Amino acid sequence: MSLDNSCEPDELRQHWDAKYHAAPFERLSWYQSHPQESLRLVEATGIARDAPVIDAGGGASILAETLLNLGYTDVTVVDCSQAALDEARERLGASASPVSWVQGDIRSFRSAKKFRLWHDRAVFHFMTSEDDRRRYLASLDACLAADGAAIIGTFALDGPERCSGLAVQRYNAELISGVFAPRFELVSACDAQHLTPGGSTQAFAWFTFRRSG
Repeated sequence: MSLDNSCEPDELRQHWDAKYHAAPFERLSWYQSHPQESLRLVEATGIARDAPVIDAGGGASILAETLLNLGYTDVTVVDCSQAALDEARERLGASASPVSWVQGDIRSFRSAKKFRLWHDRAVFHFMTSEDDRRRYLASLDACLAADGAAIIGTFALDGPERCSGLAVQRYNAELISGVFAPRFELVSACDAQHLTPGGSTQAFAWFTFRRSG
């Protein structure tokens, strides 16, 4: 199934639901048995264990349960795929109750709660149009606390050009800083390699932002 990235929420939900139904989660290209880079960057922000954290586009990722195991107590996962959220909840069982699971489009997500940390591994790079990037950043701006941090993981410039039937926008520090300015300031950047379940490697770039000023 292939479609334009800037499509309606129902089309995106169907697209990603189909990906999660097509194969076991452990065989999907974005699967990680341990979110090492995410955890390193989360802990580098120095947020308290009871600070509100959102995993934007977290889907069936291991991150939410790993954060719970480390003592974080206020975790929200937002994803357009209900199948992905169901996968994560079933895997966690009774331990899933402390997590807020929200099916929705991150481009229009709003929350009365202000998050001290916004984490996004491999969602922002699907925002290939200016309008999608504008809407994503409006969600981030509306949901992030004044002293909050945003961790964004994207494909690096030498990473894949497409993923799961969709085009992606690849980034380095200079490019993504220009997109996030002037509201957000880049405070750190690093590169990492993701080893897929199929044995290939994907070049990622990781960025941490805080509000400018």
